[in-house]
Amino acid sequence: MECLDFQGDIFQMDILSFAYPFYERYLTWQITRSSLKVPRHVAIILKETDLFDPKGIERLISATIILKKFKVEFVSIYVEILKTETSLKIEIASKLRTQLEESFSSLPEGTGYTIYGLEGEVKSKFPGKDFFIYVSLGFGGRDEITRAVLTILEKVKVGTIKPEEVDEKMLESHLLVKQEPDIMIRSGGQKLSDFLVWQSVYSELFFTDINWKDMRKLDILRVMRDFQKRQRRYGK
Repeated sequence: MECLDFQGDIFQMDILSFAYPFYERYLTWQITRSSLKVPRHVAIILKETDLFDPKGIERLISATIILKKFKVEFVSIYVEILKTETSLKIEIASKLRTQLEESFSSLPEGTGYTIYGLEGEVKSKFPGKDFFIYVSLGFGGRDEITRAVLTILEKVKVGTIKPEEVDEKMLESHLLVKQEPDIMIRSGGQKLSDFLVWQSVYSELFFTDINWKDMRKLDILRVMRDFQKRQRRYGK
């Protein structure tokens, strides 16, 4: 009986493997034929361990290429660095930055990207014609807002900005990411981080239990199709 069960499992796996390509084509057809828009800006939240696994990097590059093909214009990626010691966090961010720079060299022509690390400096910046990737390595939304406020205060101090001129639009203009994400994807968990806390107030959220290194093209297509089916209320 054990042998029969084992063989049955293998047969089921074979059927699923055979069906996946057809389901991918079906989802692709649904997305492209729909009159509903695809997201313009997609945010992805990862853990540092997701990118230490070689499959995690491969999945990330694959996902960005898929999103570009569907005319997504911006992809923002946040990598949570869970270590508490600052020097260790900076070391991890530096290693991840090197890995990402090497991997991003294989992205299609016309792709631009910025990688922002815990050191508070933009480490890589290339203009993109029609597709741009922003990566934050452990630099969260609260840090981003604090940085923007301090920059504005410095300008008020030297007199280039009057206090009464400070408003929401001015704060937004000093944020690193100007575009609001249409949908935020969190894999392998059920909680968000503090990434893009200002920009994501009206974003759609998509949670999946699948760890990032196991994300397939099929899963990315499901996100796109799910977004098209949602009725966005923008806080109403």
